[in-house]
Amino acid sequence: AALFEIAKAFKAAKVKPERSIIFIALTAEEEGLLGSTYYTANPIYPLNKTVANLNMDAFSPLGATKDVSIVGFGQTEIDDYVIRSASKFGRTVHGEKNPTSGGFYRSDHFNFVKKGVPGLFMGSGSELLSTDTIAIEKRRKALAGRYHAPSDQVDEHWDFQGILEDIKLFFDIGYTMSHEKTYPNFKAKSEFR
Repeated sequence: AALFEIAKAFKAAKVKPERSIIFIALTAEEEGLLGSTYYTANPIYPLNKTVANLNMDAFSPLGATKDVSIVGFGQTEIDDYVIRSASKFGRTVHGEKNPTSGGFYRSDHFNFVKKGVPGLFMGSGSELLSTDTIAIEKRRKALAGRYHAPSDQVDEHWDFQGILEDIKLFFDIGYTMSHEKTYPNFKAKSEFR
């Protein structure tokens, strides 16, 4: 749904993007990144002309956050776009809480990264704006154990405000990139530079 909403926002923009933008829903990530493996072997546009990959892997239904998390923070110059866009919305940026889990190497952006296309794997932050600890704890309990399970269904426990804020941030990052002539690169310390 987020992918469609962002595509609609690009179509509705008064100033149209100067670059082509591909919206793609990849499949079989959990089975070994199969969809992104296929696409990067058979791209619609050549990968050497692909500016970036913005990966929306999952959104948090817990509510709006003050922050946003980048998995693989420090790998690409896309981080700088995230920081600029997040500041427009009064949000802060940090890396994932457990970088040793290898999350950067296990999501669909990684197949693009391996082929030289800088990728962003950004997720919701953890500093909830709500101070209603009772409602937050109730929501956490109701949603616990659902991820990647048949019970992972939308219901009254979902708070969409954070998801909407994250979607706005993804759009702003992509929209900014769509009006530039430069390509973001891998940072100097990245093994993919």
